[in-house]
Amino acid sequence: MNERERRANQSLRTLDEAHRNGRITREDYRARRRALLGSLCDSDGVTARNALTPAAASQPRDGGAQRVAVPAGDMASALFPDRRRLAWRLWLVAFAGLGLCALLLYALLQMGHG
Repeated sequence: MNERERRANQSLRTLDEAHRNGRITREDYRARRRALLGSLCDSDGVTARNALTPAAASQPRDGGAQRVAVPAGDMASALFPDRRRLAWRLWLVAFAGLGLCALLLYALLQMGHG
C-alpha cells in the first residue's frame, strides 16, 4: 500500500467516525466518500488495483443474487441463519449429558448398596 492509499484510508476512517457520531448526514457521508474514492482513480477512471474494468462494471448482471430487505428485528437471524439450529443442538447435548450423569450416579448408588 502506497502513501496515497494510506492517507485515503485514514480519511475514510475519519469520515466514518464523523458519520457514526452524527456530525454529518448520510447523504453528506456518501458524497464525501465518493469524492475521496474518486481521488484514488487515475484520469481514465481506473483504480490502482484495476479491480473492475469500465466495460465489466457497466454490464448488467443476469442470474445474480438479488437484494432482499430484512426487517430490523430479524437482523440477527439474517446474519446468523443457523442460530436456532445451533441452540437446539446445544440443548440436546446438554440434556443428553445430564441424563448420562444421572445414569452414572444411579449406577454408583446401586453398587454402594449392593
